[in-house]
Formats: sequence, C-alpha cells, structure tokens
Amino acid sequence: MFSKKGASKNKVLKGNFAGLALHGDSLRYVELSGGRGALKVARQELIPIASGAIQKDSVSAMDAIVTAFEALKATIKSFKYPVILGVPSRDIILRLVEYPKMPIEDVKAALQFEFDKYFPYPYNEAAADVAEVEVPTPEAADKSTVLVATCRQRIVSDLMRGASRVGMSLAAIEPMNVAFFRAAIGPDAHTGSYFVVFVEPETTQIMLGYKDNGILFRSTSADLTSREMRESDDGIMPILRDVQNTIIFAGNQYRGMAPNQLILGGIISKDSRLGELLETTASISVAPLNIWDLWRVAAPPGSAEGFEAAFGLAVRNLI
Repeated sequence: MFSKKGASKNKVLKGNFAGLALHGDSLRYVELSGGRGALKVARQELIPIASGAIQKDSVSAMDAIVTAFEALKATIKSFKYPVILGVPSRDIILRLVEYPKMPIEDVKAALQFEFDKYFPYPYNEAAADVAEVEVPTPEAADKSTVLVATCRQRIVSDLMRGASRVGMSLAAIEPMNVAFFRAAIGPDAHTGSYFVVFVEPETTQIMLGYKDNGILFRSTSADLTSREMRESDDGIMPILRDVQNTIIFAGNQYRGMAPNQLILGGIISKDSRLGELLETTASISVAPLNIWDLWRVAAPPGSAEGFEAAFGLAVRNLI
C-alpha cells in the first residue's frame, strides 16, 4: 500500500501510468505516458463528488464514492491502465518505528506481533505496509527505521470492491499525503531537510522531509472552505501555528536539524495568505509548488489547480 520515493517494488523506466485522488469535493484523475524526463499528460479529469462523501479528509459515504467512480468511467469510457488509488490522508496512520538493524522482511514479521503497541486497532483489522527511511540521527546506521502506513482493512476492501465494480484495475493503494510528498519533491535527489505543506479546504497536511524521505506526517483542521476564511488571519492561524510547532518539534527530535525551505501546494494553497504569513512569522522560505515545471511536463490546456496528489500517485512506480 505504501511506498516512499524510490521504494516501489514495481519500478519501471517508462510506460503508461494513472493516478486517482479522492478529494473532499471531487475525484482528480491523471493518466501519464512516457518516462522520467519525458512525461506527458495523456488525460486529466475532475469529477465532482457528492457533498459529505469525504469529510475532513476521511471517507464518510462509500456509495457516493462508487457513484463518482461510475461517473469517471462514463467520462473516460474505460480504464486502460492500472490505477494507483489515493486514500484520504486522515484514514491513514503514518508512524516511524525503530528496530535493531535487520532485513525489511524481518521488520514486517516483528511488527505483526507488536502492532497494537503503536496503533489503535489490531493487526488483523489493518491493511499495512512499511518502507525503510533514512533519518538524521547518529545511531541511524545501527537501526532499521521504517515508516509504517496503516489503514483499517474495511476501508481498503470497500474501495477495492468499488473499483472492481467499474472495471478499474488497481496497481496499488496508498495515502494521498505520501503521493503529494512525492509530487512535491520532484524527480531529482534532495539533500538536507525541508517541509512540505498540502492545503485542502478542511484539512492541511504538514510533512517533514529529509533527503528523499518523508519522516514526519501531521494533519491539522482548518476550515478554509470560504474565500473569507482563506483571506483572514483567523482562518489560517491554525495552520500557521501547527507549522511553527512542527518546526520546533523537528529541532528537538533531530538535534541540529534546521529546515529552511517549505514547499507549499494543494487545492487552495495559492488562494490564501498562508505563504506570506509563513515567511514573515516562521522565518522560512516558501516555494509555491508547480508540478508541471518541477517535473518538466507540459501543463494540460485549462488545467485546474490541485492535481498534485493524483500526479504523485501516477508516478509512484516510475521513481
């Protein structure tokens, strides 16, 4: 279900890829063709979804989601390529877990016996996967540090049944915030530490990156559904406060870490004062995300905002 950048077991050099992201107001679907450095958008679709189907970045009405799947199929006629499906971020728990140095398969086996130590439901009710990550600690070389992604199995099973109902073959299912992180850092190698912030109308994801690894994932609630709230200090203050707290936490957790860049994206990231306030109050350089420029892909004519997560899903097996 989960893969960090470069960890996909099905990595390919070129081909056709499809990503489908489940947002609160719509499905966003992207088909890509080509290979790294020569990608093209073959198709891009935005399908409205019934109000309440996804609330505060969590699946609420599965029937409405399946109805949107059917509307997508009616629009594109058929699913030509296997789809990587993004699960809303608040239905996923992401957590770093450390073990003595061991092969990844041994880590997975050990985690099964200790699952309820870290997560609020038993292993037999979970859809879970792990990926080894690099963390900036002196003892990192002597440990296996993994990022565990887990979702309740019933949610994954319901999504798989809904996809099967419309003839959608799924190549993978993974968290949308992980997909956004992948899209935001781009195809080239990173050094040092940085933040990635993914702004949605009801929730915002705050992620800490180190090199090419996502090592901290946080979510904060902020009602930015109206333009008035997006333009007001009161509306965006919860996000600003949580970013500042995450900066402090990162410095305490990883001694000496001082991220000086924040990548800002999402459906409404360009329609708020958040970037301006972050630069002035958090003393951090803010880089607005443009996935088309970053990935050197021609933007589709009339392209809407907010396709970063769908794009990140589509390139999952490419990098």
